[in-house]
Amino acid sequence: MKHKFTSLMAMSIFFLTVSHAVGFQATFTPSISISEEYTDNMDLTDNNEEYEYITSVSPGFSFQVFEKTYGASLFYSPSYMHYDRFPKNNTWRQNASFSGWSDLSKHTKLTISDIFVRTEDPASEEDRTIRRNREPYYTNSSSLNLNHKFSERDNIGLGYLHSFLENTDSDIEDNERHKPSIIYSHKFNPHLSLDTNISYTRGNFEVSDNFDNWNGSLTLANKFTKYFEGSIRYSHTIMDYKGDTEDYKIYDPSIGINYTFTEDTFLSLNVGYFIQDRENSDDESGLTLNGSLGKTWEFKRGSITATGSSGYEESYFGAENLGFNRYYGAQASANYRLTKSLTGNISGSFRRNKYVNQDDNRTDKLKNAGAGLTFNPITIRWLHLSLNYSYNTVDSTEEENEYDENRVLLSITLSPPNPIPLK
Repeated sequence: MKHKFTSLMAMSIFFLTVSHAVGFQATFTPSISISEEYTDNMDLTDNNEEYEYITSVSPGFSFQVFEKTYGASLFYSPSYMHYDRFPKNNTWRQNASFSGWSDLSKHTKLTISDIFVRTEDPASEEDRTIRRNREPYYTNSSSLNLNHKFSERDNIGLGYLHSFLENTDSDIEDNERHKPSIIYSHKFNPHLSLDTNISYTRGNFEVSDNFDNWNGSLTLANKFTKYFEGSIRYSHTIMDYKGDTEDYKIYDPSIGINYTFTEDTFLSLNVGYFIQDRENSDDESGLTLNGSLGKTWEFKRGSITATGSSGYEESYFGAENLGFNRYYGAQASANYRLTKSLTGNISGSFRRNKYVNQDDNRTDKLKNAGAGLTFNPITIRWLHLSLNYSYNTVDSTEEENEYDENRVLLSITLSPPNPIPLK
């Protein structure tokens, strides 16, 4: 994992030091955060729950450089984590990211990014599988994209993604992913367009079977009016395992609509039906539904948002390698400005994952509820104070995967309200 972090830093230094003789700008933003966290189930277990108080100190900075034809940004924030009851868990977290872009020509643009994280926290917003204990683990995700516009009607994009997960816990499997992709878009006329997307994923694992995954999709969209657009889409997936795990194919046709109510409000809805054709076992099939309202309900002092979706996913690169799953879920959040300096918020979410290709048809129900306060005094703009509470629970058909956790986090951050110009 060290060579991955080194490559991120080398790439950052290259982009952040290369500039034209004149015309570029650079900014720097330092910060430091001190927080105190309480959890009543530090290892996310279904029994033998242990509470803990965790103190962290997190210095950090962000650095940006940009010009008319290129730009780049670097963020780095290490955190020292001090455990009050179980000091053997004391450790350093690392959070670093880099992104850069360059206009290679008038019609060609290159973008790159890299995100590196080292943490011992078993909870992750990106990974919905179950992780136990406080053993550190590393994740890194690097991407490169090249986009070229042939004409007003034709556009092509080439992409490559590489990611890995490495665990100090020998009971959790490491993995690595390579994913090249290509997209092509063509406009037949101002109203009718065709988008194609082809990707290949190579998954490498310590114990589980490696695989080759091919995915392709075609989307034909037509803008009927200034406010209404409809589309027809077909997606096809081929999963080829390099071992005894059962191969499958997925057929997924769907139709969608986008409707613009006002300048800042739109409705997006996509409905389809998928069939997972398994090599030997019974097939899986079901409805896919993805909908979102592209608007936040604005009030004089607050706002509310809500989304929902259902369909299928392939879960391979988290703490558990569980494969194909069917899901549905919803989430909502609201915030309200109590005073000019104090804002309150609440949120909630629910998701049901059914891992249909597992021998026991494992089903997990994930629920989250939270509330918080943020304080940004208008007279001390460099001060940010927040107090947040969250409740997380997992109900599962496998009892050993169930847990409940309450967390409270108090955090104070000092940072200038605006980036500091360096030139």
